[in-house]
Amino acid sequence: MRRTLLLLAVLLLPLAAGGSPAEARGGSAAKGRARLATLAKRMSTRIKKSGLKPGRYSIVVMTRGPGRLVRYTAGAATAVVPASAAKLLTAAAVLDLLGPSYVFRTRLSMRGQLSADGVLDGDLVLHGGGDPSISGRFFDDQPYAVPAKLALAAQQAGVRRVSGALVLDHAGFDREYVHPEWSAADKRRWYGGPVSGLGFNDGCVDVKVVGASAGGRAQVTLPAGHGPWQLKNGIKTVARARAAVGGRWLDGGILDLHGRVPPKGRASFHVPVPDPALFFGGALRSALERANIRVDGGVRHARDASDARPGTVVGEHEAPLAPALAVMNVRSQNVYASTLFKLAGRAVAGEGTWASGGDAVRTMLERRLILDDGRTDMRDGSGLSPKNKVSAGVLVELLHKLDLDPLRGPVLWDSLAVAGVSGTLRKRLPSLKGRVRGKTGTLNDTRARALAGYVERKGKPGGDCVFAILLNGPGASHAVIDDLVREIAR
Repeated sequence: MRRTLLLLAVLLLPLAAGGSPAEARGGSAAKGRARLATLAKRMSTRIKKSGLKPGRYSIVVMTRGPGRLVRYTAGAATAVVPASAAKLLTAAAVLDLLGPSYVFRTRLSMRGQLSADGVLDGDLVLHGGGDPSISGRFFDDQPYAVPAKLALAAQQAGVRRVSGALVLDHAGFDREYVHPEWSAADKRRWYGGPVSGLGFNDGCVDVKVVGASAGGRAQVTLPAGHGPWQLKNGIKTVARARAAVGGRWLDGGILDLHGRVPPKGRASFHVPVPDPALFFGGALRSALERANIRVDGGVRHARDASDARPGTVVGEHEAPLAPALAVMNVRSQNVYASTLFKLAGRAVAGEGTWASGGDAVRTMLERRLILDDGRTDMRDGSGLSPKNKVSAGVLVELLHKLDLDPLRGPVLWDSLAVAGVSGTLRKRLPSLKGRVRGKTGTLNDTRARALAGYVERKGKPGGDCVFAILLNGPGASHAVIDDLVREIAR
């Protein structure tokens, strides 16, 4: 399994052989080579015009199906920063290691004796399942839906008071919630939310602001709950002001809100929380209180594995994997990606960490016989880290093999954005509406732009392609990528 595969040689083999048997049947090998040469000329001309530097891009185009033919390569084995195209590796790792029918399970259990009058002499334990989708996204914009469901289950089990605490079991995930290689700016934005086995509301507080009378303090509401933290409201109502609001965390767990809004003006924004598990615990405790269940001991993390042990299960929430993959890839949701990355890491190493997530990707590539001398380096699962590296050759090989997988391929296919229709491709490639499915990538700090996926070539039977275009540095842009995709589709 550890033998080195010469990836670039494998990719170029069909070209060296003068075309695939399928192409030879449809016309002469000479005509096939001429078409490839024409595409290569057009692609190379566009790359040269862009100003991209050699060694800073990696591009591979290959036909779909078992009789594959490489149509174009440039830097096929060059590992560059993939930005959010890295999510394809995360998706593949989860699908390979956990399976397309995997189900997340988040449980609430009780330990101790429950008296006839509903007093639990012990603890409630919230057991995480690594489910990134516990928010309002799948519940009519009601973020408390799952906490309310678990609280109702506890009420129906007869619990009225808990003498102990609500204990948080992290499901084998570590507590390094944000990656050390993410920029400070990313960590302050919703797309840099924290990652936990007990995630809630994408790891962000949803802050809604309504202006009062001029000179007064604006009204602030936190509909998703705000955990155990204090709130400092410094948002002012200013006549004829344009709404400009924000928030930051101060020492001591204080959420400091600042900015201004006009009288009766409205604004909203999202602030990543410092501790996502406590955020979930705070939301569940609020739901328990609404169900008339008092928790005397507050909310706390499990001290060790023994403290995280389950008791009698009183409530459970289940969610399938496929919808989470669709959110991750169509919307390019980073919290989903990094949570699934750690979940895959837990499957191979017993603990969900940033390092084990990278091991999971490596394991998946080895299982798929896609070895590249260690060039692929996945650090965070989402693509936010500027140190993630992968080549277009690896991505195309992976996409091609998954496309032929009757179980995993359709799940990945359905999870991709569609040109002119959905997600991060909704406003791109309108001339190819519905004909391109892929995962985009944008990382401004390193000027990384990417798109990898599948393109339909109308009127070209058997000519549909799988492709990966990864561009870094000066000259990298979505416009260049879109031009190249249009060339591929011709």
